[in-house]
Amino acid sequence: MVHESLQQKKPPVGTSQFYMWRCVIALAHADGMVQQGERDYLSRVFGNMSLTDEQRRIFHTDMSEPQDIAQLLTHINEPEWRGQLVYFAGLLARADGVLDPQEDHILKKLRADQMSGLDMDQIRADVKKAVANEMFQHDLKMSTLRPQGGLSAIIDSLLLRLGIDILEN
Repeated sequence: MVHESLQQKKPPVGTSQFYMWRCVIALAHADGMVQQGERDYLSRVFGNMSLTDEQRRIFHTDMSEPQDIAQLLTHINEPEWRGQLVYFAGLLARADGVLDPQEDHILKKLRADQMSGLDMDQIRADVKKAVANEMFQHDLKMSTLRPQGGLSAIIDSLLLRLGIDILEN
């Protein structure tokens, strides 16, 4: 009873999340039949979601009637749910213990779709910038901690050349 009242306080799932799950259901049909393991998995997931009556009705219909994944994908506009689609579709595809070749084909297409939307040059530039910043911060920290003169600086320098850094944790 407490579970139901908590669930009713949450707003119903949004459009992108709803269509993401519709795509997952469509994947379950890829081998020609929604297997019992897949049905059990989806029932557990949907049992923990805050759905409207209309959303529940559509999910129920989708379980019986395969939908066009490409058409459903056009309604997933939030990157968070586009990313989650590949994850949950992969879980579902393996829920019955067998990865059907058609399911595997669809999963590969979904992964490729995810990758095609990425700007790899920008990602590389961001990573390079982040690494350079981390290195700068590390070097700055190390330069202020290292002995700056005298015998201590000479010993520290010698040890570093030998591969021994007395300041490492």
